[in-house]
Amino acid sequence: MNKREKLCAWLFEVTKLPYAKLCKQKRAAWKLSSTDLLTFPVGSLGYETGKFLKTNGFELIDKLESHDVYHVITGMSTSVKDEVGMQFLLLGNGKRSLYLFSTVGICFFLLPEHLSYFIRCYKTGKRYHSIFKLNLLAELNTSVLVLRKQLLKHSNNRLKVFTHLSNHY
Repeated sequence: MNKREKLCAWLFEVTKLPYAKLCKQKRAAWKLSSTDLLTFPVGSLGYETGKFLKTNGFELIDKLESHDVYHVITGMSTSVKDEVGMQFLLLGNGKRSLYLFSTVGICFFLLPEHLSYFIRCYKTGKRYHSIFKLNLLAELNTSVLVLRKQLLKHSNNRLKVFTHLSNHY
């Protein structure tokens, strides 16, 4: 990781808890651990999120649970490039927030070598129904593949899952 990527990672780390406290006051925490999520059916959003968390040594952060679920839906890793790419995807998908605009703006200038990837992520977000509007807690029993297909705006197209952006999480 170069110095600019380290700066982006540090900014993510120091801003996530204040963001949750200030901007997500009305949102209820899920109160689920990665172990709880692994009790969902194999292939479901809940199970795959639990697997993602265990694989990466994470636990859900209260009121920011959707972030980790977005990783599962999109198939994007936790690398700085993919973290920023996911913000561009969400921007293309219609999400609007000060945090998102700040992240996209800062990282646009700090990581110009990934600009073509960020643009691809933005365009991918435009091809899908609003991910950020889903009640993700209610979708934990849903198959990830079914959910991805339902999110695709033009269901008559061949199913293209998000994992074409990144090959891992």
